Amino acid sequence: MSKLKRRSIDYERKKSMAGFFFMLPWLLGFLFITMRALITMVAYSFSKTTITTVGMQLEFIGFDNFIKAFKTDLDFSRNLTSEISKIAYNVPIIVAFSLFMAVLLNNEFKGRTIARAIFFIPVIVGSGGIILSFMNGDSTSGAMMSGERSSMLFSATSLSTILRESGVSEDFVDLVNKVTSNVYNITWHSGLQIVLNIAGLKSVSPQLYEAADVEGASSWEKFWKITFPLLMPILMINLIYTIIDSFTDYNNSVMAQILNLGRQLQFAYSSALSVIYFIIVSVVVVIVYFIINKRITYTVN
Repeated sequence: MSKLKRRSIDYERKKSMAGFFFMLPWLLGFLFITMRALITMVAYSFSKTTITTVGMQLEFIGFDNFIKAFKTDLDFSRNLTSEISKIAYNVPIIVAFSLFMAVLLNNEFKGRTIARAIFFIPVIVGSGGIILSFMNGDSTSGAMMSGERSSMLFSATSLSTILRESGVSEDFVDLVNKVTSNVYNITWHSGLQIVLNIAGLKSVSPQLYEAADVEGASSWEKFWKITFPLLMPILMINLIYTIIDSFTDYNNSVMAQILNLGRQLQFAYSSALSVIYFIIVSVVVVIVYFIINKRITYTVN
């Protein structure tokens, strides 16, 4: 074996070991903390729990909790359907917005560092969900505004009126109203995705753009022929992250229902809903991964 090939193997091994050691704290935490909680949750979901003086008592009842979730619990079905529909149009918008902002923030201009920091603030703030709920009027102003959950920072009333008077279909007007009224939430949830996109843009070789300039390619052609294809791995990560983040968001009604059941000491039923929810999220993520992974390319045409 040549020295060059041996050095290449040693370098790859070192990178693999470095990656493993970076993941080791998470792996240990998952095995000794998270895994134990998951096993307990699954055990609770098939049982009826009773709190006694000696601790939690479990009585195996099979799939009764799961049957209740789909047959008798109308709140769960309604919340689940509502959240899936919200995620269906919020996730693509967040991913597209984060890509758009990353392209802008990747350019040279005064105050670029400050602008990047502003968009990354929600990621730094650990209690972002609580803060966002407060700013949207979900907590303090709820009693003052009859419990309205929509933010008053952005209003699409005038735009909706114009579209309706122009003869646009009501379904499209409703979609525009939802998106424009949700601008602040979309911006708040795009911080990490913007940072990842900027990192992806920095990894694209400038020589590719130089070659495209020589060929007379326009900025639009360079984006779709060079930038976008090479950003597909990052976009897939952003898409999966955004889906999971949306499903587990602080304002998610399914999550709120599960947490409320836990506070009411209905541990068995809340665990069953958690298992169902986990399976649904996992299926969605797997489907998205296989669809996007087929379209990922590491070369340009």
